[in-house]
Amino acid sequence: MEIPKEYRPLEIEPKWQKKWEEWGIYRFRRDDRESPTYIIDTPPPYPSGEFHMGTALNWTYIDIVARYKRMRGFNVFFPQGWDCHGLPTEVQVEKIHKIRKGDLPPDKFRELCVQLTEKNIAHMKEEMKSMGFSIDWSTEYRTMDPDYYRRTQLSFVLLHKKGLIYRGEHPVNWCPRCETAIADAEVEYEERETTLHYIIFELEDGRKIPIATTRPEFLPACVAVAVHPADARYQDIVGKRIKVPPFGKWVQVMDDEEVDPEFGTGVVMICTFGDKTDVRWVKKYRLPVVRLLDEKGRITEAGGKYAGMSVQECRNAILEDLKAAGLVLRSEKIKQNVGVCWRCKTPVEILSKPQWFMRVLE
Repeated sequence: MEIPKEYRPLEIEPKWQKKWEEWGIYRFRRDDRESPTYIIDTPPPYPSGEFHMGTALNWTYIDIVARYKRMRGFNVFFPQGWDCHGLPTEVQVEKIHKIRKGDLPPDKFRELCVQLTEKNIAHMKEEMKSMGFSIDWSTEYRTMDPDYYRRTQLSFVLLHKKGLIYRGEHPVNWCPRCETAIADAEVEYEERETTLHYIIFELEDGRKIPIATTRPEFLPACVAVAVHPADARYQDIVGKRIKVPPFGKWVQVMDDEEVDPEFGTGVVMICTFGDKTDVRWVKKYRLPVVRLLDEKGRITEAGGKYAGMSVQECRNAILEDLKAAGLVLRSEKIKQNVGVCWRCKTPVEILSKPQWFMRVLE
């Protein structure tokens, strides 16, 4: 047999990859009780349709270990799964078909999501096979398969029975466009131009105190006002009550070292929830929680006459009312880092939602 002068990978590699799969040389031997077992908890990638460079590098590291352990006599369990997480797929389907998920019955929209997921998996699987990873494809799974979520539900029930899982209320990052909670790692930050408004508040002794905010729409959810304890300008107002315009609600002035005396006037609103600092303060001082936004990012009944408005509509309406009452001292443009959803780039809000928690340390 004559050996060709040039290596032709597109002819040779698929042939041998097929043979290796037929022979099952990477197969985990479930009935092998003699050899020591080595189990790899392979992270299932999200089926985006592209097995990119970073993923390829990660799987190369895993594959090196898998091959080394086989050569050392271990019975290696090297499975491959797919994290069919719904939201990125939903956004892709909406873009491809130029629809919103509410435009179709849930089962029809879900069918489009499954079709796209299967297509993306097939493409990524071929890319992985072409790289020659020694994966045991007989152990392939999808997190959207009934058998998979049956197991996750069973795990949940068992953990709950042991008292390791409990229900609690907690602020979460919320995308009002995707209508779901998202992890901190899924929040991206973009520099955007916004407006800082200096709004006049009134102390119970009649003194006027301007407070600067980029989010006047959160005035209905203001539950306290804070200053820095070392700020000589405001030491005499700590512990006093201050009236929140235009609602006439009275809240307390407190001091906290997290306040930046250099920002605005050095006095800040504590709202539920304007940002992560508000979350910390509310927990630290056990302040009440006003649920100002719903899951679609619209103002709730807590916003009074502004209920039902979008965030931007509410901001404009409140500013108009404040200006009409002579309560806006001035406004200025500033740059600000805004947290956005990594999928759709919508600004993220913080909502207080019931959540499941796990006692990890126990």
